Amino acid sequence: MMRTWMAWWVCSAMVFWAASVGAQELPGEQELKVYQGPDVGLLRGDAYYYEGDYYRALTAYKDFLRDYPADRRAERVRLKMAWVYFGAGEHGQAARELEALATGSRDQIVSWWARYYYGQVALASDRRPLAEQAFVEVIDTCAPWVARVGEPTDDPEITACLEITSAARLGLARLGAVRHDFDAAARELRAMPTRSPLAEGAFEIASLVEGIDIPQKSPLLAGTLSIVPGLGHFYLGEWGSGLLAMVWNGVFIYAVVDSVLAGRYGQAALIGLVETIWYGGTITGAVAGAHRYNRDAMRVVEDGLRRDVLDLYRDTPWPARFPASPGYLELSIPF
Repeated sequence: MMRTWMAWWVCSAMVFWAASVGAQELPGEQELKVYQGPDVGLLRGDAYYYEGDYYRALTAYKDFLRDYPADRRAERVRLKMAWVYFGAGEHGQAARELEALATGSRDQIVSWWARYYYGQVALASDRRPLAEQAFVEVIDTCAPWVARVGEPTDDPEITACLEITSAARLGLARLGAVRHDFDAAARELRAMPTRSPLAEGAFEIASLVEGIDIPQKSPLLAGTLSIVPGLGHFYLGEWGSGLLAMVWNGVFIYAVVDSVLAGRYGQAALIGLVETIWYGGTITGAVAGAHRYNRDAMRVVEDGLRRDVLDLYRDTPWPARFPASPGYLELSIPF
């Protein structure tokens, strides 16, 4: 009897305690309640972006724009989406988003960045005239603010324009490198605003490429020298190919002469046909080798210049530039 009464008392106490705890708000629930709202969706989108899950990030940002179209951050979130589209390789969609923001954004800074990123997308898509136009537009638009750099003011447009203009100059320098117009690239680097933190590095790179003497080989001379098989390849420094061309052409020529002297004219004609093809290939191979040599020499300079420019300024991804919350890395988001 006593044992039954004790069991009933313990059960009653546990039920009463559970009810009292359930009536209270748990700390975890309080934290979750604080972060309910648009910030949760934006934080989720940022988290997906940093995990490399671009399409879930885009879904989270789209949900935010659908649920909170009047939020003051909407245009910056659209710029995040354009950045993510670019990272996902969807250049067309990224360009459309950026063009809409560049022409219709109410936030000046967003419109400037959108135009600059449009140039980056166009350059990555090998749409060089569009890239050049976008970079020049950014520089021209920002010129009045860049001229005010150093004034005793905390105007955010001045700081933003200085950075965007500097980045656009580097974009034009990269464009010059792609076109193998290294003097134009150097001019753009020299045009970097003197108050830009990138100016010193840009001037140093410009000094390396100004009047650079890139070794070249003449395709005409290579072809002319190949009249004597192998000499054109020797001119290009392709000693193995030159020796092979000299030996094989010599063998074929000897076989043709030997066949004629032996009266085997049909055989001589057949070997002569093969030799003609081989001989023509020797000449065209030397000409093509000269073009390849010149292209590779240009590419070495191009790759070095583009690498130096990229190392000078690596743009902060827009999701990191404009995070949903300053403490986004520390927060635990319920997915």
